[in-house]
This record gives sequence, structure tokens and C-alpha cells, in this order.
Amino acid sequence: MTEPALVLKSVTAGYGDVPIVRDFSASLQAGSITTLIGGNGAGKSTLLRAIYGTNRLFSGQILFKGDAIERLPPWERLKRGVGFVPQGRCNFPAMSVAENLKMGCYTLPGSVHDAAIDRVTSAFPMLSQKWRTEAGNLSGGEQQILEMAMVMLVEPALLLLDEPSLGLSPKMQGDVFATVQRIAATGVTVLIVEQNVRGALLISDGALVMEQGRLFMEGPAQQVRTDPRIRQAYLGGNIQQTAA
Repeated sequence: MTEPALVLKSVTAGYGDVPIVRDFSASLQAGSITTLIGGNGAGKSTLLRAIYGTNRLFSGQILFKGDAIERLPPWERLKRGVGFVPQGRCNFPAMSVAENLKMGCYTLPGSVHDAAIDRVTSAFPMLSQKWRTEAGNLSGGEQQILEMAMVMLVEPALLLLDEPSLGLSPKMQGDVFATVQRIAATGVTVLIVEQNVRGALLISDGALVMEQGRLFMEGPAQQVRTDPRIRQAYLGGNIQQTAA
């Protein structure tokens, strides 16, 4: 087996003097999609932010592609290949799709901006179709795809997604999940927090379950989503046994 893309060793993280995530250890294989499951307040978003470096790490180690990154600021982690799309809208709503993509290139040398934009518009044709549309006038799902594309401009090896389908219609949720699958198919490792646990598990290779900031369960997505405890707590006690 190849070396994991991301390894978390006894990570304890939170805000101020309050740890939310406690002694959390896990590893993600390169090119895999992993869903992070847990109730409200379990520490899911806190863990993503700890990996990206936007909250306090009390203790533990974060290894990305074999290198310790826990002491690096977020912009250095981004340069190393860690991308993060936080929960909620994070685009520039009064700017066009084209302008948003140009803003997403701000960490790249000017000489590669056009090539980076061509790459993401080829991967996500909707962006070309809405090229001159203000981001704030896109549907929620289109905005989410734009925000993922803005991060993909820098070609991250790890993509952290916090609730990408929140508030979207079932159709747009499907579009967002399909986009996540296309991203992972290029070799990007994806860690996703998602309120639509059923939909996320159906596209995932693995799953991590958090309770009160700690790892409660981990395993293949198929195994976790058919576990009676997970079905009862997060899937309404009933889920299709066949994957989509």
C-alpha cells in the first residue's frame, strides 16, 4: 500500500483555550473520498480547520505527503497542496465568474493564470456557460462548483470540503457530488463534511465518525453506512443497500 496522503496523529484542536477535537487519529489514502460524519457540535468543521491551520492546535501531528505541516500557516499549507472550501458562500458575489476565477489565481505566477483557468473551465463547463454572470446570481449549486473550481486552480492534492451541498435542491446536490467525484478521479484526496450523509457515503471510499470530538468509528463507506448505529443516528434507520 502506498503512503497515505494525510495522517492525523492524536490531534487535539479548538478555539481559544477550549479544545473541541480530542486525540483524533486517522489516515487518508491518495485519491480517495472520505466522509466525516458526526452530529452538530461533534467537531467536524473544527477538524477541517485544524488541518488547514485556521484554528488552534493544542497537540498532535498533521502529516501531509509525509511532511509535518502542523506548524505552517494556512497560506503555506495551500502552497503545499492543501485546499479548503469552507461552509457557506465564499465567492465574490458582485464579481463575474471570470473575475472570481482570476481572483482564485492570486497565489499563482501571472504566467500560468490563463492555463489554470482553461484547465478548470474544461473540467467544469458550467463556468464557461456563466462566464459573465455575477457569482451572486448563480444558483447555490453553481456557486458551490465555482468555489471548488477556485480552489482547484492551484491544483491541490488534498481538498477539504465543509457542507458543499447545504441548502441545495436534490438535483443540485447530485451535481455537486458528481463534481467531487470528478475531482477525486484526477488523483485529489477529498475529505468532506456533509449534512447529506446518505449522498456523501454513496460517493465515498471511506468514512470517519466523530462523537464529542473523538473518533468513534472508521472504515469503508459501505461498511459504515450499513452499520445499524450509523443508520439509526444519521440515516433515519433506513438506507438502500446498493451503491449508486
